Amino acid sequence: MSTYVKERLNWRESMNGVTIDCSLVIAIHPKSSDTLLVTIPGVDGSLDGYEQKYVRMVEKYQEVYQVAAVRMENPFITSHHWESNIRHVFEYIANQAEDITEGEKLTNIKVVAHSAGAAMIAKLAHEYPIISDILLINPAQKLASASDVATGLSSLKGKGRVVFGSLDPSVSMVEELKASGVNVTIIDGADHNFSGDFLEEFINLPLKHLA
Repeated sequence: MSTYVKERLNWRESMNGVTIDCSLVIAIHPKSSDTLLVTIPGVDGSLDGYEQKYVRMVEKYQEVYQVAAVRMENPFITSHHWESNIRHVFEYIANQAEDITEGEKLTNIKVVAHSAGAAMIAKLAHEYPIISDILLINPAQKLASASDVATGLSSLKGKGRVVFGSLDPSVSMVEELKASGVNVTIIDGADHNFSGDFLEEFINLPLKHLA
């Protein structure tokens, strides 16, 4: 089991003259590596995930690839601030990279993101050239169209992949994504959250698609 430390990020958002106090918790799994894995859950997704799925995901990936990792929670702020949590986590990573990677120069960030988190990182990826590879799991179609996803993944220097559960509504994007050249995998029988017997499949997705 890898060791990790938690940090709380605090900031304020303003809209229409109203100021909102915002915060979220991240977990840092330090490692001497030039590569960082970041997990981004869906809206209101917890730090550890159901049955600690994000903890287990990171620990398995670290064991194989020996990379540093950062997990984040994704609390809802307002419908006008979908991007805010991700931006503040990436700002923290930029400022604390040397500690996270134990002195190594951070050159690549690999991201695995689910639902609303997947939709948002697809739209933001072009702003962060350090992001090399992204795995999107059931990206929320209401927040990012197939065109948004394809455009975001095309900006990467490495691989961009999308995994859908066959029972998730966003699977309707598959044909358009394939037509745009996006690497798509469909997991037959899996729903939006990879419930039940598909939990282990979810945990192992980065090992299969972010090699």
